[in-house]
Amino acid sequence: MSGLIERWKVEKVMETVLLVDGDAASRQAMKFVLELNGYRVIEAEHGLEALQVLGEWADDLRLALCAEELPDMSAKDWTRQMRFLGPEIPTLILTERDRTEIETMPVGPVYGGLPARAPAPARLLEKIRFALDERFFSWRSRASAA
Repeated sequence: MSGLIERWKVEKVMETVLLVDGDAASRQAMKFVLELNGYRVIEAEHGLEALQVLGEWADDLRLALCAEELPDMSAKDWTRQMRFLGPEIPTLILTERDRTEIETMPVGPVYGGLPARAPAPARLLEKIRFALDERFFSWRSRASAA
């Protein structure tokens, strides 16, 4: 098993990710993969709990990873409320729909295309890195243009 785990490992990044999912087993599996790869993970089971976490961790969070359907609201409703509160962090929605469908959501940088339940570790890490790097580079280009 250690060979399989080693394949998932990437450089240590220590960025903080908010993981919002009502399914405890799926949340724990993703948390394990993320922590193994150097991410700090803040968990929330419900949308309202995640909004409270945003208030406490907004300055540290670099990405939100959210199930499409939460016990108390949809991911679309949650991302709208998150944007209303102010933090502009990229959000990955765990859904089978592709990125173009997800981008119709009027909430800022949102990415899709991950399976709704426990995505493959390599795919999860790839999507997270893409969202974080794209956010970084788009922020840098906006800052240098100003």
